[in-house]
Amino acid sequence: MKKHFIAGVLCGAFLMATASVFASSVIEATIFPSKVTFFLANGLSKEVQLQEGEEVLNYNNKAYVPLRLFAESSGALVKYTQASPETDNKHTIGVHYVAEEALSEQTSDAAGNKLLEDSRELQLQDMLALILLPHMKEKLSEVYSDVISIPPVVYPDSVKVKSIERVAAFRGFDFLITIDAQPIVGPHIPVGEDVLTYRISPAGVELKNFEHLRGPDKDDFLPNYQNLLK
Repeated sequence: MKKHFIAGVLCGAFLMATASVFASSVIEATIFPSKVTFFLANGLSKEVQLQEGEEVLNYNNKAYVPLRLFAESSGALVKYTQASPETDNKHTIGVHYVAEEALSEQTSDAAGNKLLEDSRELQLQDMLALILLPHMKEKLSEVYSDVISIPPVVYPDSVKVKSIERVAAFRGFDFLITIDAQPIVGPHIPVGEDVLTYRISPAGVELKNFEHLRGPDKDDFLPNYQNLLK
């Protein structure tokens, strides 16, 4: 009986110690519904559309925004490397600020000219991207269904109009529009890059050509998002 009692005490102590160690690596935070807007140095602003799984959290009266979401929305590139002996068994996250290049890429016209302030051309380009978003999402959901478990998301500011061609004669309302799209999942994890060419005419919108350029890259997915890959 005494041996069983001692064993029980030791077992209980072990469980308590394990629970203590486990609790020390866990924090309790609350979801903090927020509207996040980045006001960039050149006068442009960018409101971030938060998706499921990338909520802003409140911990100790401080707001926490997912790192990739914050970095990429402010013009940086994020590179993640899984923990290994080469990294002292620590996960490595590199935040590379290339704000000027990233910003010019987001705000360029079809000819590649930098647009650092609003214009009629940029407004029309953004409206065109909004109109084509449902068509792009439908195609990209189909394309990526074999490699990721959820449909990717496409934001208007990750769409670049590469070229616009009027098929018919002058003032003919028949156009070929080529778009470069970079879909994401979760907290702005890039899943690839694709080029889509649409024909827009009085008959409606028709996809004429699709080209998958790259992705997804497993290294872009944080460990807790690896399960999204098939």
